[in-house]
Amino acid sequence: MSFFLAADLDEPVRAEVGARIDALRDRVVAKWLRFDKLHVTLRFLGHPSGDALEAMHPVVTEVTQRTTPFELRLRGVGFFVTARAPSVLWLGVAGDLAALGTLESALNPEPDRPTYLPHVTLARAQTAGALERLAPELTDFCSSPFTVNHVTLYESTNLHYRPLFRCDFGQSR
Repeated sequence: MSFFLAADLDEPVRAEVGARIDALRDRVVAKWLRFDKLHVTLRFLGHPSGDALEAMHPVVTEVTQRTTPFELRLRGVGFFVTARAPSVLWLGVAGDLAALGTLESALNPEPDRPTYLPHVTLARAQTAGALERLAPELTDFCSSPFTVNHVTLYESTNLHYRPLFRCDFGQSR
């Protein structure tokens, strides 16, 4: 079991991604994320203690109270390798990346954190290079814009995500 903070996609964008991916799903053996679970990870927390998780709520609340809603869209495709899978397929993020970067930085105050690459993971395959052949089908993908107006803390167990709390942004444009 691990935990992460995320910006959720709205339902219309999830449906757009779902329609595109449904046409590709049977072409590659992979663990595909359910469309209702798609999100932009803002901070991976790993395996914190219960006390550390409890301490996250006021921190996230403070950050979100000074955050203004902003728009993003999903565009393009990418791949990387993780400890869990040699082939991971993701969609890139475009739009107000400055606002997204400010939010991510506020939630990740450690000065030596890895470089942030905003993306939405779609699938993980156990065969290296398995998902890369889908690139031509997704390279031109560009979703409708969606508004980011909250952050959710999730518990993750084998690609099953359970929301623990949600903090809405405190300001509006």
